[in-house]
Formats: sequence, structure tokens, C-alpha cells
Amino acid sequence: MITWSELTDAEPRLLDLEKQVRAEAARAKTDPMWSFSIYWSYTLRPAIKPLVGWERDTGAHPRLESEEAWHAAISHLIGLLPEEEGLMAS
Repeated sequence: MITWSELTDAEPRLLDLEKQVRAEAARAKTDPMWSFSIYWSYTLRPAIKPLVGWERDTGAHPRLESEEAWHAAISHLIGLLPEEEGLMAS
């Protein structure tokens, strides 16, 4: 199983994305209109796709182009979001 640390070693831009998700999580806790579905569909998912998973096609880090990497990345990042909202992603 690939770890978050291994992912970020191979793709440092994931650390920037993690900072953005942490900031969004703080905002979500205070915004009653915040929606996980909107955030996932229009912000988080499009930001992850070029970094890990099937749509990453650079050949430089084959493990990043795997389903395993995709699931490890989204599990970590979604886990940073408020629990009641993050659970909607499963």
C-alpha cells in the first residue's frame, strides 16, 4: 500500500493541495452553506486528477498513475475535511 508520504515524495504538489484542503476544512466548519459535493466536484477532484491516478500520464512515477495512488490520495485529503461532510464521499 502506498502511503501519503510516498505520494508526496514523488509528487510534491500534493503538499500544496493538502494545505488548500486544510484551509477549506477550516472554512467549512464555520460556513453552514458549505457543501462537500460542490467542493469535491468543482475543486478537489479536478485538482487531484493531474497529480495521481489514471489521468496522470507522465510515466515518471508509475505508482502515481495507479488506482492505489488515487485512493490513498483522496482518502488522506477527504479525511482532512469535516467528518459529517467527508463521509458523503464514500
